[in-house]
Amino acid sequence: MYMTDGVEMNTTTGGGLSAGFQRMLTGQNFFISDYRYTRDDGGTGQVALGTDFPSKIVRLNVAEYGGKVTCQKGALLCASHTIDIQMEFSKNLSTGFFGGEGFVLQGLTGTGDVFVKAGGTLLRRELADGEPLRISSGCLVAFSAGVDYDVQMVKGLTNMFGGGEGMFLTTLTGPGTVWLQGQPPERMIGEIARRVPSGGGPGLVVPLGGGGGGGDASSSSSGGSGGESSQ
Repeated sequence: MYMTDGVEMNTTTGGGLSAGFQRMLTGQNFFISDYRYTRDDGGTGQVALGTDFPSKIVRLNVAEYGGKVTCQKGALLCASHTIDIQMEFSKNLSTGFFGGEGFVLQGLTGTGDVFVKAGGTLLRRELADGEPLRISSGCLVAFSAGVDYDVQMVKGLTNMFGGGEGMFLTTLTGPGTVWLQGQPPERMIGEIARRVPSGGGPGLVVPLGGGGGGGDASSSSSGGSGGESSQ
């Protein structure tokens, strides 16, 4: 969004072609931008970053969670330069196909801070050793070192086809910390797409207000449009 005076940006591959391609597979860009305050006056600068989707942003210190945090693909917003971004693969085919996160996850290791984005409500849960937590597919944001990630089939035919969660649930087993999102971006996009009229219909009908004449209707339409844009 912006950077204050004294901050300089340097865009590189962040470790060569191999590192760039690995980041692409985890949902990040091929290139990475470093921001550094370059003045010798003892001051600091500020950098403000936004997301591509209405999101909550959480700051995590990786060292406080066993030196490793695993995120869903594309969840990472930014990180300290001491953080290494690695590919984490689902341990079996069922987890990759039905877990809602795909085969590739983001493994964040090192010492420093990471900023992770989540859609809707952000929930944090602490799991005891051996404690399972079953979540809807796509709701996973991240989990700390020590948490086991797997997919299990929903029990009962009625639950499978009438429960609204599908045939599989993602299961996280402690010990460790997990972060969940209440509105996965894919789910919201799907709901918006489902409500968009298909071709051949009359399309969206926008009321122009209660004016009686053509001039009044045009004026009301313009004023209404301006109000919506300001929101």
